[in-house]
Amino acid sequence: MGNNPLHLFSSPSFLRVWGLGFIGNTMRWLETLAIGIFVYEVTASALLVALMTIARQLPLALFGSFVGPFAERFNRKHLLVLGSTAMTFSVSCLALLAYLSLIEIWHIAILVFVNGTCWTLDYPVRRTLVGEFSGSEKMGAGISLDSATTNITRMLGPFLGGVTYGLLGLEGAFIISAISHFLCVCIACSLVFEFQPLNKKVESYFLLLREGLSLVKRSPQLIGVYVVTIILNVCGFPYASMVPVLGRDVYKVEPALIGILSAAEGAGAFVGALVVAFIIRPSWYNRVYTIGALTFMSGIFFLSLVDEYIVGILILWMAGLGMAGFGAMQSTLVLTLAPKDARSRLMGVLSVCIGCAPIGLFNLGLLADIFGSQVALTITSSIGLFALLFTIIVIPQLRR
Repeated sequence: MGNNPLHLFSSPSFLRVWGLGFIGNTMRWLETLAIGIFVYEVTASALLVALMTIARQLPLALFGSFVGPFAERFNRKHLLVLGSTAMTFSVSCLALLAYLSLIEIWHIAILVFVNGTCWTLDYPVRRTLVGEFSGSEKMGAGISLDSATTNITRMLGPFLGGVTYGLLGLEGAFIISAISHFLCVCIACSLVFEFQPLNKKVESYFLLLREGLSLVKRSPQLIGVYVVTIILNVCGFPYASMVPVLGRDVYKVEPALIGILSAAEGAGAFVGALVVAFIIRPSWYNRVYTIGALTFMSGIFFLSLVDEYIVGILILWMAGLGMAGFGAMQSTLVLTLAPKDARSRLMGVLSVCIGCAPIGLFNLGLLADIFGSQVALTITSSIGLFALLFTIIVIPQLRR
């Protein structure tokens, strides 16, 4: 039983933090797909679809570096409650506007930005707690389980988003999401753990941030993790914003089937993350991370070349296997390489790297409007593969 990562669920604290991630991320993906379908139906612009995702991701780049020092000074439970409450409010506003048929694209952009800001607060705080509640010996398994859960949500959320949008419309999707975010508020309020604030009360946020960045500069391995994260978020992950466009224009399928297409990568990533959780060893962290990143990026490249719906699903499923290794080891490497009192800061830096996605989203959306979604994906994924291979060659610590 000691080697079974599922044993972590016997901890009430781990279970609650895991539940927050499961519910919150499912709704995040549900909202993303429903909004993507709605915006493309109304505007027929791939760039505007991408801009909606940019609005959600941009806060990571703007505020992610400040969350780490912030989380080391304030009770993480209160931060999780605050984030979930704000998400409940923002999605409720969208639900009301959609129900009254008053919703405009700019309404969605503003409130999605608010929601993205809340997720910027949630991600490093919650993922740090997952690592701490797992313990040092089980940290890799705990993060892998949380990644497996994230990948379930990337499978379940888009599917629910497509089905809900098809049956209940945009307002139905937002109502379900608002209720779910309120449940997250209740779970966050029930968290119980000892909070020990950083004993450097006189230090400014900028000084704490500078200390965190100095730790990064002294570790080529951390630099490599952050660079690979930037590459995938700029050249790989933005593909998800093109799924509604591919579904409508290339595969010519209905919203429910677009939801299944969007869920395919999450399904593969779920299977992969479970395998990683059960077999991972600390000595494998780097190789699993880099092989996973290469597999995922290759999948996006091959996706750009196919016209068959079923083939697209299979390719995304295989890309998801790679995503599992990359996603689980990304946080694990940062948390294991960071001193305990700097984990939130370095997770905040990771949030900034993830927050680079708007650059790729804008480029992909613009290229898709000019050349079409498939050519745009071919260009961006080719650049990503080259940059990824170059980084792995230049930083040998990533291959060990």
